[in-house]
Amino acid sequence: MTALGLSTPLELLDELKRKVRAVNQLQFQVLQLIGALDQQGAAQALGYKDLVEVFKHALRWDPKVSRRRVKQARALCPSITPTGSLLAPALPGVADAMAAGELSEDHVEVLAEAMAGLPSVAEEHVVAYALQHEPRSARAFCTELAYRLDQDGPEPREPEPVQPRNSLRRQWKAGRYLLSADLDAETGAKLDALIDPLAKPEPGDLRFAPEREGDALCEVADLALRGSGDRIHGGDRVQLTVTVDYDKLREGIGTALLDNGDRLPMSRVRRIACDAAVIPAVLGSSRSQIYDVGRKTRTINAGLRRVLVARDKGCAFPGCTRPPKHCEAHHIRFWADGGETNAANLVLLCRRHHDLAHHSQWQIQMLEGRPAFRPPAFIDPLRRPRTNEIRAA
Repeated sequence: MTALGLSTPLELLDELKRKVRAVNQLQFQVLQLIGALDQQGAAQALGYKDLVEVFKHALRWDPKVSRRRVKQARALCPSITPTGSLLAPALPGVADAMAAGELSEDHVEVLAEAMAGLPSVAEEHVVAYALQHEPRSARAFCTELAYRLDQDGPEPREPEPVQPRNSLRRQWKAGRYLLSADLDAETGAKLDALIDPLAKPEPGDLRFAPEREGDALCEVADLALRGSGDRIHGGDRVQLTVTVDYDKLREGIGTALLDNGDRLPMSRVRRIACDAAVIPAVLGSSRSQIYDVGRKTRTINAGLRRVLVARDKGCAFPGCTRPPKHCEAHHIRFWADGGETNAANLVLLCRRHHDLAHHSQWQIQMLEGRPAFRPPAFIDPLRRPRTNEIRAA
C-alpha cells in the first residue's frame, strides 16, 4: 500500500474495509478461544469462580465486556455434551458471517439477543439483513420481524400470585443518603410505631411532615446504635465506625473514613465525637484491647478488626473497592498451618477475593506493613507484587 498521504479517498476507504474485515475475523478467533476455555472449565482449574474473573486479571477486561464475549462465544462456538458429542453452534449462520469478517461484535450482540425470541428459521433472514445494515437498523428489523411472526402476542394468562417481599434501596449521592423501601404491612406498622411518636409537631415547630418524619427516622437510627442488643456486624456489635487520624481530628482538617468506604468531613466527625462513644482506631495506642491473639484462637476480636480496618480501609486485593463492612479477615499463613492471629498475618478481603486466596495461585505477603499480592504466572510471568493503590491514600 502507498503512503496514506498519497492515497485517494476510495483507496483509503477500501483499505479501511479490509482492515475492519480482518478485525472482525480476529474477534471471531478471540471468541473461539473463549469458547474453548469455557468448554474446558478453565476458570475452575485456575481457582477462579468464572471466566469473567480470569479475564479481569489476565486481560484487564471490564466485567461487562467479559460477560458479553462469553455469552457470544456460547452462541457462536460448538459445544460438547457430557458424553463427548459435538453440538453445532446455536447460531451457525451468524458464526459463519463473523468468521468471514462480515459481522462485528455489535452485530453479533444484536442478533443473539433477537434470536432468543425468534424461531431458528429466522436466522437466515436476520443475517442477510445485518450484512447490509448497521447494528441499530438490524435491531429494528428483528423487532419488526418478531411482531410480524406473532401479531397477536402470547395468550393472556391469569397473573401468578405474587408472594409479598420486603425490599430496600440505599444509595449515597453527593454526600446524602437516599432511601426507599417497600415493606409488608406488619413491618410498616412497626416502623410507624417507632417514627410517629418522634415525628409529632411541637408548639412552634415549623417543619413540614416529611422533614419531621425524616428527623424521626434519624432518631430511630441513633436509638438502635445506642441499644445493647447482640446483633454482630463484622465482629462488632452494631455501631458506627469512623476511622480518623487523631492529629487531623484535633486540628479539624481533612476527612474521616466510614465503614462503607465513604468519607465524612472532619467538622461532622467532631460533632459525632461530642455525643457518641468514639472508638479509638489509633494503631497500638489502646491498652484496653489485646491486638495480638497469637495461636490461642483463629477468630479475631473487635479491637483487632478495627486495626485491620484502619490499615486496609476495605478489601486489600488490587483494584477492589469493597468497603470494610463487606470484608472478612483472612490469615495470610493459614491458622491450621501454624499462622498466628495478629495484624501482621491478617488481611481484609471481600468474599469473592477471600475465595480466590484459598483456591487460586494468588499469593499474599506483607511488604512494608501493607498486604501485597503476587499474581499467578499466567497473569504476570514475573509474578511482581501488587497492592491496592485505591487504598493507598
